[in-house]
Amino acid sequence: MNLSFVSRYVHSLNRYKWIVLALMTAGLGISGVMALQIEPVPKYIATGSLRGNQPTDSVSETTRQIINQGQQFSQPEELVRLLLADNVIQAVADNVNLSPVEVRDRLLLKLPSAETSGSLRVMYRDNNSERALQTASGLMQAMVQQSQLINTARLNGVVEQLNLRLSQARQELQSAQQNLDEYYGVDEAARSQLQQEVTLKQERLTQIQTAVTEATTAQGEMISSLRIAESPQVAETKANKSFMQTLALGAIAGLAISALVILVLALVTNPLHYKAFRRQLLAAYQGRCPITGCDVEAALEVVRLDPHQVTHSTDIWNGLILRADIQRLFAAKQIAIEPGTLQVMLSPELSKTNYGKLAGRRLSVPEEEANQPNLDALDAHYRQCPWITDFTPKPQETEDLKSV
Repeated sequence: MNLSFVSRYVHSLNRYKWIVLALMTAGLGISGVMALQIEPVPKYIATGSLRGNQPTDSVSETTRQIINQGQQFSQPEELVRLLLADNVIQAVADNVNLSPVEVRDRLLLKLPSAETSGSLRVMYRDNNSERALQTASGLMQAMVQQSQLINTARLNGVVEQLNLRLSQARQELQSAQQNLDEYYGVDEAARSQLQQEVTLKQERLTQIQTAVTEATTAQGEMISSLRIAESPQVAETKANKSFMQTLALGAIAGLAISALVILVLALVTNPLHYKAFRRQLLAAYQGRCPITGCDVEAALEVVRLDPHQVTHSTDIWNGLILRADIQRLFAAKQIAIEPGTLQVMLSPELSKTNYGKLAGRRLSVPEEEANQPNLDALDAHYRQCPWITDFTPKPQETEDLKSV
């Protein structure tokens, strides 16, 4: 096939441009519906940060351990579960007249990392700048208070466990002491073992009592594991471009699909159209090249005079059937047909070759006027040849040359 792929594609695009328009319209319509269903992005975002609280050197080891434990968050789910429990969100939501669901959906947390300089970043989005700041501040303060409550609850749990162990240790000591008091044997080794058991139980009781005392002291010095490192600041976001972006994506999708459809049509329909067009030209020109007279059908190829014109297989006026080498030279603008006389013209370089004998020949056209080449198309091709400097005036239509 002589048509280049680009020419075939452009021809299909020109012929089926309504498909492009329809698919773009459909893409815009679908994306418009989707864009209307997308919740607008809040305009403002308030950002603050929390850091780990550093206990003083005077606090007990129990207090220090619990405070450090409250700073360990391996996953966001764990952080939300502990610091942003339902009661915390509910209290903040009530304060700003929002629902807990709205507050939770607009909240974004970033765990301590190199990106956040080791701090816990708290971000809250809202369309109202004052409410964004108020909500972010309330959330951060509530998280600090919640951290202290969690630490206190953990410490109370430690104290409770220690008291249970203390009671158990006392019972064990009493039992060991009773065993020693009730031993009346003369075996010194057995007595020594019972005495050692009492001593061990006493030491264990003393250790637990010390731990209870330390834990009880820690109840009065427990603090939050977190502190506010940076108060929230409000910034305006690049918001509400999602609607136009969605529309643009819809248009791009429509264009992409239409380009694919045109590609398929160019690959499928153009070859079929070309074969039908070629058969019509062969019939109109009686199987001969109108320039050389070559009648070898396999050596003849189609050339469209106006490749941008939507051409049906019956539009013989927009084509010629030429010998393959002549067809390529015609397409390369080395051969032209003078529209006024229908004479063959050659480029200066081509005139010096064996093709020079074709110069001045008159194009042999079909007798039926509807099949004769279009003058406007011949003239357009003629004027596109760079080696032609003096254009012949466009011929006037006459009865003898109405549609040559």
